[in-house]
Amino acid sequence: MRAIVIEKYGAAADVLLYKTDIPTPTIADNEVLIEVHASALNPVDCAARAGYGQNIFKTMWGELPLVLGRDAAGVIVQVGKNVAGFKCGDEVYAAPHIGCHAEYVAVDASYIAKKPRNLSYLEAASLPFVALTAWTALVDNAGFSAENAAGKKVVIPRAAGGVGSFAVQLMKAWGAYVVGLCSERNFDFVRALGADEVIDYTKADFSAQLTAFDCAFDTVGRSSDFESADLRGATDPAGEHFDEKLMSMLKRDSGAAYVTVCSPKMALTDRHGLDEGIERARVIFEERSAAQEKLGRRYYWSFCNPSGAALTEISQLLEQGKILPLIDKVYRLEHMVAAHEYCESKQAQGKIAIDIREDGKP
Repeated sequence: MRAIVIEKYGAAADVLLYKTDIPTPTIADNEVLIEVHASALNPVDCAARAGYGQNIFKTMWGELPLVLGRDAAGVIVQVGKNVAGFKCGDEVYAAPHIGCHAEYVAVDASYIAKKPRNLSYLEAASLPFVALTAWTALVDNAGFSAENAAGKKVVIPRAAGGVGSFAVQLMKAWGAYVVGLCSERNFDFVRALGADEVIDYTKADFSAQLTAFDCAFDTVGRSSDFESADLRGATDPAGEHFDEKLMSMLKRDSGAAYVTVCSPKMALTDRHGLDEGIERARVIFEERSAAQEKLGRRYYWSFCNPSGAALTEISQLLEQGKILPLIDKVYRLEHMVAAHEYCESKQAQGKIAIDIREDGKP
């Protein structure tokens, strides 16, 4: 099969290999084999390609060589003997841990859901990882739902990015009051998502004018929590203490939630090895969590939880038109170097989709 493979870590042009002779994956009894029609590219794919988080990712993915990719939309062509509820020919989408930048991927059946009927493969593939990243943070951790989100104040930085743009739409679909933080060039885009207010976080001290929030969903983090400026950006105009600015905006003694997808765990294991890095991360988490608990707030580090059940709920919102897929650019599989370079430019509004079988346009 065709696939994009990395055999070492480094810059996109140096390490991304387009190959046509990769063996098709074999499936376990609890897995299905998906013929991938479309995938997507996320910043975490670029970071992993460069070597970020490799000590943790090795425990999940194994050693090099690897096929990266966290999003897949396609057709089931083989079903493991312990799988129920899915059959060959089903159109599905999923966010497995790895392997989607290829013509076929083996996926745990608990990770997949039926593709929304109103979406193309490209549109469906643009969603699973960012949708589940936002869902894990806002639903599983912060505790929001369609029943309790109405009227709650939520601030979302990088609101024009893949995760941020989904989060804005999700919280607006549930009736929350959403403030999107982004650069000025993205104002119209974020307003079109439904944000009630849009503020340029790169200029004035926005935290002084924003107060009494029920949730801050941090997709930026603090510079020193990251190994490389290429991932988070030590020169990011958000500044070193961006997370503290967000936490200062939360209500006190209310159970307000700070949830970040930018923990230092990966960088710490890169710097200090797996065991010491995890221990250092635990200490940092406990210190920061305790500080917020004293103020009557909740503090979370959130990581994407692959879940077919959550994707099924998300599919309902998509089919109802309450959330829209947002594709910035589409690349073919063999043009993955250009896709990575564009992703790393941080210019995308929404998602970068990968057309693997060239059979569907957004």
